[in-house]
Amino acid sequence: MKSMHTLPLISKYAAEQPRFTLLDPVANRIALIAFCSVFSFLFMYIFLPFNINMWYEGQHLALMPLFLIFTLGGVVVMCITQFALAKIPLRRKLTNATYGCWFLGEIVLVSLVVTIVNVNIIDSFFFTWSEFTNTLYYTSFILPLPYCIALLWFFTREKMAQLKSLKQEQQAPVAKTDDSCILLRDEHDKPVLTLHPNKLLLMKAEDNYVQVFYLSGNTICKELIRTSMKKMEACLPAGTFVRAHRSYLVNLTKVVLFKKNAKGHYLQLEGLNDISVPVSATFLPTFQERFAPTA
Repeated sequence: MKSMHTLPLISKYAAEQPRFTLLDPVANRIALIAFCSVFSFLFMYIFLPFNINMWYEGQHLALMPLFLIFTLGGVVVMCITQFALAKIPLRRKLTNATYGCWFLGEIVLVSLVVTIVNVNIIDSFFFTWSEFTNTLYYTSFILPLPYCIALLWFFTREKMAQLKSLKQEQQAPVAKTDDSCILLRDEHDKPVLTLHPNKLLLMKAEDNYVQVFYLSGNTICKELIRTSMKKMEACLPAGTFVRAHRSYLVNLTKVVLFKKNAKGHYLQLEGLNDISVPVSATFLPTFQERFAPTA
């Protein structure tokens, strides 16, 4: 019976770990795939690791097109894992600690595809467990290096941008203090984020979390807070921050577009060009009154 009481503690600890966000931007995922593919191809072609050139002596394909085919197979796999599978709930909840498991899965899939390609273009190779494990072994030596270099670059660039924004804020003249800052807390009432109301753009409910979009200097940042939208709404000034949908809460002063399409009404916020905020029928009158007043 005592062991059962430890389960919520473990779940709580895992939920409080920082979510892996380095590959959230599409540009980062494209750069990752491009860098890994170019690096892996050049590494195989220039250094010929594991005496790979001796494996294909006497074959009808030269090494360059052969390596290009292997590289293309890896690109296809990474496009699937980084784009097609990027929106599944499991991927969206991965933390910095657990993303390594996702990467291991990518290595296994790349090895599987390369093995299948290998046995189909080379007559002397056959699809066996030994052939797959050998390919997995070689892939595990080649792919992690460019992958980690790319992630390190993204991490460094992100921290440099945050540092630059911080320096700009420190050097900026002191703003008026008419409006007090907003203190956002998590479900345990622990302070998480303090910011000026003008910097807050959007809040989006995601299961037991709220994703907060805000401005830090000229950079749009995100903070995932474990709490409810109802609790967040209570912290915000009335009139400026309103619900557009049960899962979205917006800063009215940051709305740059209010439009209707075949699916209904939606909003576009300043700086968030890739996010269309739906407006549900319950909250529609507020936006119609402000942005589409009747004559």
